[in-house]
Amino acid sequence: DVGPEAFAAETAALVREGVRIAGGCCGTTPDHIRALKQALAGLEPRVLPRRDRTVAASGARAVCFDDGPVLIGERINPTGKKRFRQALLEGDMAYVLREAVAQEEAGADALDVNVGAPGKDEKTLLPKVTGELAAVTSLPLQLDTADAAAMEAALRRYCGKAIINSVNGREDSLRSVLPLAAKYGGLLVALTLDENGIPETAEQRLGIAEKIAKRAKEAGINPKDLLFDPLTLTVSTDPRAARTTLQSLRLIREKLGCHTVLGVSNVSFGLPCRDWLNASFLTMALECGLGAAIINPKSQVMMSAWHAWRALRGLDARCAGYIQFASGQPDGPAQPKQDAGGSLAGAIERGLREEARHLAAAALTAGADPLDVIKKEIIPALGRVGEGFEQKRLFLPQLLMSAEAAESAFSVIRDASAKGTSADGMPVILATVRGDVHDIGKNIVRLLLENFGFAVYDLGKDVPPERVLEETLKRKAPLVGLSALMTTTVPAMEETVRLLHLKAKGCLVMVGGAVLTEEYALRIGADSYGADAMAAVRIAQEVRDRTHFGEADR
Repeated sequence: DVGPEAFAAETAALVREGVRIAGGCCGTTPDHIRALKQALAGLEPRVLPRRDRTVAASGARAVCFDDGPVLIGERINPTGKKRFRQALLEGDMAYVLREAVAQEEAGADALDVNVGAPGKDEKTLLPKVTGELAAVTSLPLQLDTADAAAMEAALRRYCGKAIINSVNGREDSLRSVLPLAAKYGGLLVALTLDENGIPETAEQRLGIAEKIAKRAKEAGINPKDLLFDPLTLTVSTDPRAARTTLQSLRLIREKLGCHTVLGVSNVSFGLPCRDWLNASFLTMALECGLGAAIINPKSQVMMSAWHAWRALRGLDARCAGYIQFASGQPDGPAQPKQDAGGSLAGAIERGLREEARHLAAAALTAGADPLDVIKKEIIPALGRVGEGFEQKRLFLPQLLMSAEAAESAFSVIRDASAKGTSADGMPVILATVRGDVHDIGKNIVRLLLENFGFAVYDLGKDVPPERVLEETLKRKAPLVGLSALMTTTVPAMEETVRLLHLKAKGCLVMVGGAVLTEEYALRIGADSYGADAMAAVRIAQEVRDRTHFGEADR
């Protein structure tokens, strides 16, 4: 029953208090709007004090990073999650929504949302999932995609201030992502990598962060809206990885004054009892000023570390959060047992490089045939190690140590033989496809293939299709192995497969990587799918058994 004049007067009073947008809804008429326009003519809203705070928000809830570290749930992501990937492919939205609700109930402050499943159109799917999630959870969302078009579509749909994941120091990324962040707003995750990959030192990562901060300022983005990710790498392949990341956290916080974010669980890839390492690393990172942790909030070990740190740091009033969470922690799983033995095979299985070298030399000195040493000692040992890895009894460091021990034994045999084993073996080409800079998996495959007697030509990472074809034709290789970790680089893998089949007749292509499945590998035209390094070895052995270097039938 409010008439136009009363409506206009009440609304004008709100504008004087700082309201910036005013209008009508059901119940108002053109007369109401006309009266409102007249009441607001010449009226200046009250100037509100600017608050430089790092905030993400949904339509119903704000999360401030300045009040303490923020927990971002990592479970809405198909990478390494077969059931979740299946749900995306089947359009099972109920599963996705249940995962969101479960993470909110477990204590997440925000949710990472990645729908980059092979074969799905992210530009259509990401806005759809974003809208569906907003109906079941009040948590702010972190939109996680390397597809700029999908990011823009989701930002247009998102109600609130999203976390944009991510930009990096590469020129193409800066040009495509910074304008989106400036236009739509949001917190922007900035990865400290560039065209040269991930720097080895904290100072170099700080340099990339400074470059991104400068470009973001030029684009009109508030420094408080930047979350720098100095990148977590696995300690199973680089013992300095965690220390460098922690140093980078401190430097960025001290030099730039910006908040930081980390995907914590990457630190333990390839190791047993991963949550134990993850929890310790999380605590160390929080002590170095970490602003947001991307973790699994359904992990009791991780959440116990999270709540304990908050209580000890005085961020948990009366330890209420800790008390609510503390319902007893289960014991961790038993440590896996390693095989032992005093033979060359035993040394390889235990990863004893020097002992393997001496035992191989002793066997040759005693008159053993080099091929017998390989066939009866080295290859069976590698096979047992591979089986242990596949059955989760052995883990990535043991696999690498055994491979290095076998290589040490191989080097003795190569030096003592007129013919080398790998150099004269079947040629295999390996490459991480164009646009992808991840190569840990490929490097493990290379090491094992070499130890099984194959002549491996590793082209490295970010390799164009034409380069793969050139080397395949040059080496007359009957087998090519392609690796991709990111969903955004799977199209480059498909392009490489297509080119090889067109120009390198008879060459077989095996593919692998965290985002791939056997079904999708076949869909893009690959001949074989290697789920892990030992699977790749078996594929290579099958090709060797039925081919005469380049005469394989697909």
